[in-house]
Amino acid sequence: MLPIGVILVSLLYAGTLFTVAWLGDRHADILQRPKVRPIIYSLALAVYCSSWTFYGAVGTAARYGLGYLPIYLGPLLMYLFGWRMIERLALIARNHNTVSLADFVASRFGRSQRLAALITLIALVAAVPYLALQYKAVVSSLAILADIDISPSTWGDPAFYVAAIMALFAILFGTRQVNATEHRPGLMLAVALESIVKLVALVAVGIFALLWLSERPEPASATQAISHLIHNTAPIGFVAQTILAFAAIICLPRQFHVAVVECGDLRDIQKARWWFGAYLVIISAMVLPIAAAGLTQFGPQGSMAPDNYVLALPLALNHNSLALLAYIGGFSAATGMVIVVSVALSNMVSNDLVMPVLLRWRWSQQAASRGSTAATVLWVRRAAIVLLGLMAYGYSRGVGSQVQLASFGLMSFAAVAQFAPALISGLYWQSASRKGVEAGLLAGFALWAYTLFLPNLAEIGWIGADWIATGPWGISWLRPYHLFGSVGWDSLSHGTFWSLLANIATMVVVSLRHQPSLSEQMQAQPFLAPKTPHLQLDELSPGLNRLHVHDLQMVASHIVGADAAARAFAQHAEKLGQSLQGQVPADRTWLHFTELLLVGAVGASSARLVMTRTLQGSGLELAAIVSVLDEAGQELRFNRELLLATLENIDPGVSVIDAHMRLVAWNQRYQQLFNYPAGMLYIGQEVARLIAHNLKHNPLGLTAPVPIASNIDAEVHKRIELMRAGRSYTYERALQDGRVIEMRGHPLPHGGYVTSYSNISSLKQAERELREINETLEQRVAERSREVAVIQESRSRYLTAISHDVLQPIHAARLFASALHDETKPQQMRYLAERVDTALHAAEDLLDGILDISRLDAGALQAKIETFDLLPILQELHAQYAPLAAKRQLRWRLAVPRSAEPLWVRSDARLLRRVLQNFVANALRFTQSGGVLMGARQRHGKNGAPSELLLQVWDTGPGIPEVHLARIYEEFHRYQQVFDWDGRGLGLGLSICQRIARLLDHRLQAQSRPGKGSVFAIAVQASTAPPKASLARTTSQVVAANSTVGNAPTSSPSALGLTGLVVLCLDNDPDILQGMHMLLSRWQVGCLLASDIDQAVQFAQQAPQLHCFLVDFHLYDRVDGLGAIAQLQQLRPEVPAALITADGSDALKQRAGEQQVTVLTKPVKPAALRAFLMAMAARKAL
Repeated sequence: MLPIGVILVSLLYAGTLFTVAWLGDRHADILQRPKVRPIIYSLALAVYCSSWTFYGAVGTAARYGLGYLPIYLGPLLMYLFGWRMIERLALIARNHNTVSLADFVASRFGRSQRLAALITLIALVAAVPYLALQYKAVVSSLAILADIDISPSTWGDPAFYVAAIMALFAILFGTRQVNATEHRPGLMLAVALESIVKLVALVAVGIFALLWLSERPEPASATQAISHLIHNTAPIGFVAQTILAFAAIICLPRQFHVAVVECGDLRDIQKARWWFGAYLVIISAMVLPIAAAGLTQFGPQGSMAPDNYVLALPLALNHNSLALLAYIGGFSAATGMVIVVSVALSNMVSNDLVMPVLLRWRWSQQAASRGSTAATVLWVRRAAIVLLGLMAYGYSRGVGSQVQLASFGLMSFAAVAQFAPALISGLYWQSASRKGVEAGLLAGFALWAYTLFLPNLAEIGWIGADWIATGPWGISWLRPYHLFGSVGWDSLSHGTFWSLLANIATMVVVSLRHQPSLSEQMQAQPFLAPKTPHLQLDELSPGLNRLHVHDLQMVASHIVGADAAARAFAQHAEKLGQSLQGQVPADRTWLHFTELLLVGAVGASSARLVMTRTLQGSGLELAAIVSVLDEAGQELRFNRELLLATLENIDPGVSVIDAHMRLVAWNQRYQQLFNYPAGMLYIGQEVARLIAHNLKHNPLGLTAPVPIASNIDAEVHKRIELMRAGRSYTYERALQDGRVIEMRGHPLPHGGYVTSYSNISSLKQAERELREINETLEQRVAERSREVAVIQESRSRYLTAISHDVLQPIHAARLFASALHDETKPQQMRYLAERVDTALHAAEDLLDGILDISRLDAGALQAKIETFDLLPILQELHAQYAPLAAKRQLRWRLAVPRSAEPLWVRSDARLLRRVLQNFVANALRFTQSGGVLMGARQRHGKNGAPSELLLQVWDTGPGIPEVHLARIYEEFHRYQQVFDWDGRGLGLGLSICQRIARLLDHRLQAQSRPGKGSVFAIAVQASTAPPKASLARTTSQVVAANSTVGNAPTSSPSALGLTGLVVLCLDNDPDILQGMHMLLSRWQVGCLLASDIDQAVQFAQQAPQLHCFLVDFHLYDRVDGLGAIAQLQQLRPEVPAALITADGSDALKQRAGEQQVTVLTKPVKPAALRAFLMAMAARKAL
């Protein structure tokens, strides 16, 4: 192709890029849309794929087969597995207005200007060979495409003009604004477009190579070429190159700029994992077919350099258009890399090398007074770009054409990898210090230069090469390729190992020797915990009231420009809700904002210098300036010296910890109280260690037990989590010497905790004296109350005892009657059995009612008020009474609000169910025709939310006259009973309902119209849904609070499924045992009858099969029923048990529940016993 045509195409493409960048800046809002921004960001990351990966990767594949993969594998691994670190870098950079890699590391380690300058110098040295690579690649491709010879003179060398053009575009793209933290959407769009072009170009050449290889008439040669690539892979340096590429993706200045500084949203990084990863996979997949086709066409020993296969292959096969596309792709790869590197390094040079020097000269002060500092910053950056281009061009001229492209890139990768220890330690190691990082960088860079860079210069003839083979001064173990006698490594792996080893080891040793200062530790916190909020102080320092916001805006306008400063200050004032009219005092918030604004323009070190001079002009002393500007000063809420003086002059012991659970302040009283050893208390000490020390040594002499060693870690973790939760607490601890210590803990507003320890022994003594006086005054009242309590307790014991004695024969009669009922005898015998059962049932109800009333009157029945869903109780009652209503041919309905599921109320589920059960039983008993309705109505409060639930039972019975309606709650009062389908009522049900309503603080209602029917209601407080744990507990209680009405229909033994069940019955009453035996035998259940515990134990030891224990509570033996069950289950732990008792107290039920024992209340209803046994049969089947 004609040279002029190639040049015109190159200029046209470059003009297109500039137009795209200009349009991107004009329409930045479109590029920031959530669907567009991540794609552009991901494609811009592909600036990593420079001309080295475009041309050099093919050359590496042709020489070493799969040895080209590390340069793609490293970044792919970083974005797949290490993307959280990139996200962390971007978050910190955004919080600190970081503009470059040097600024980031310097900000982490005390805003050290010296450290920033050192990083910048290393980055410059590393970038020069890399930039030279791009010039060399463009010139080589131009020579091949246009078939021209490269002139030895500078003015005839295309590389000179390529460097000039790329420098010009870098200036146009990257130096149009002072603030380097402002995103450059146009630049990012242009770089993204270049990434698309080079991808399309390489894919096109790769597909062309595949098609050409498949159509070859000599398939053996193509197969041989591919086999050469796969099987002749050289593994030497593979791991080292992968590690370098892994580190380079964040340590290269251009990658840091694109991935971190230009990151508009942290969510883009997650999406870039897949977009950028896919890009790398596609690029790497195209390398092999191009290399195989090149080897087939030109031969392994051909005259064509493998680095040029991408261009030479289409040209050799007469596909000039494809060759031109490949050239544009390579040109895109080179220009994109050069532009971004130039922008990133020019920021570092101006901010960290030049501007700190200029700002110290009087010339800079005169320039600032003329308002030209912003222009100066821009010209410094432009000059840095030009100088960088000249250095890279000079290096490319010096190395000539004998060096492979890959060697340029790998050597630069090894140089920038020296930044990795500083970056990683800055993010995750609090003990890393500025001196350690500086020493590590110097050591690592020196080893890199000695083992890689200087030998490279010697090979190209810039310096003597004798020392490489023999070592300096003939010392063989100092040979740069065999340092300390190491052999068997390639030069890259060798240099990478020793340089990184020296870097890391030096950094660790020096950091441990020179611990970071308190200021460094405080400044490190935003880097170590970027998502943790940090304190921002607004208080004024002495002398700061002479500085105004207008003064700070004037300073900023000299650096970033008047328009940019005015816009930034106006936006910040609007954010703070302030007005800039008049003389607004400059507080710490404005100082911090101004410094961050300057950081984006001139870097952290230069911004600190400018702010220092500004505050000096306000009349502040240097110490006060440091206090205002230092980020540690912005972190603390009070002056430390004043704090310590205050703490030492108060009586309580005090300790203060920060949000990271580290000690920051204490007084001597605290140290004396806990008897800490010397040196254990220091700023930054982990509070976990202090808690563990206190638990082990019990310095307070607490009377409470000290945890054993195995539980100390768990106890420490529990206390740390309580402090992290930010809850206040107050504890009192009695010491063995009689003193009482009060401990008060309070969270700090932005994290941290302060705890005080006070001796309140005198206060507690006074409290005891007052208590004694109060007890003397109320002694007679207390004695009378005790007498009443004794009487009530005696009454309860009497009722419990008499209920057992009375219910025992009834219980036995019920068992006999049930057994008789099951006999298949004549109808008359069955009728008599039913009559006996009915009479016993009436006697049982009478005693149950009397016992319930006695418990309610004596206060023995306690309510458990909690929130629960009433709907399951209503539905259960409806299902329970449905058979009885059907038997009596009555309509039985349940009505609840449709929108009220669930029905949350606050009450006692068991007692409330008892009330509703009485209402329903009465309604069904007195209703001859029609039906019964049970329903719930919601009553709403002023806010519209349900405040009360009215539970009603309606019936169509005979009704109650008004004269009797007032007496329905009296014991044993009955109006009438005219139906013979149920036993005669006792007149106790509504009395029990009234007492339960009083206990629950609910309201009862009763209305009736004679001849029409009646309605009974109870009003319950509505509530909202409880927590899940409470909900589960309440639901289980509701299910447990069931009862039966009458007896369930009798089923045949086979239908019951009880055949084969073996039960051990323990009761001291022979009648009970005999009746139980007869009943269970009817159900085909095997019985073992024991009258005392010894006999029961013998059965338990000898019986081959046992499925449950039925044990009476009152055995009048050496143990009660629960004790007997405990002994039996020690022998047969797999056998469940039921306790039969007339004592329905909550205390007994709680004891039984703790032993997981079912309680059956006397007299036991056959239906309840049958249900229990069926559950045991189901358990046996499992």
